[in-house]
Amino acid sequence: MELRVSQAMKLLLRDKFKKNSGFTMIELLLSTLLISVIVSLVTLSYFNSVNASETTISIATSVKDARTAMYILTKEIRELSQIVEADADEIIFYSNVDSDDELEEIHYYLESSGGFYNLSRQVDGNNGEIVVTHLIKDQIFTYTTGYGQDSLTVPVESSELGNIRNISINLVIDQENTTEGNRTMNLETSITLRNRV
Repeated sequence: MELRVSQAMKLLLRDKFKKNSGFTMIELLLSTLLISVIVSLVTLSYFNSVNASETTISIATSVKDARTAMYILTKEIRELSQIVEADADEIIFYSNVDSDDELEEIHYYLESSGGFYNLSRQVDGNNGEIVVTHLIKDQIFTYTTGYGQDSLTVPVESSELGNIRNISINLVIDQENTTEGNRTMNLETSITLRNRV
């Protein structure tokens, strides 16, 4: 009889293990769902970090390009010999930018583009090239006859062009491609003309 009881126990345990030897459909669906959620979160985190790094690189490039353009613009204006036209959104002058013995006509001007402005540079009437993009304000140049003096009315009259001693430049650049916001950069400088002091 002991043998029968132990055999019966073995049969009962074997039947019980046979019934529990696999996963149910609900268990499989839940584990698949859990794995899908984890993979989705990891993928989302990855793409967010890629977008953040692209934004950071874009902003750093924008800052570098704007500062380089401001440096070149300042250098060319500081060395100018004659101003042809002076307005809030453009300036035309003669300067020796390529270190030869001849003066080149330099023209900086704003062009409207998609709700923003681009600052372009043209040399001797050749095709203009964009030097700064995404400017918010369309008045970047102010002119004075001396340091601390009131600004001249723009456009500056041709009779007053020879009296300009200082030119201030104010570039307000939006790095987000939206209206003025958290990532707005303001570059400002005042230039005393060397050949006019």
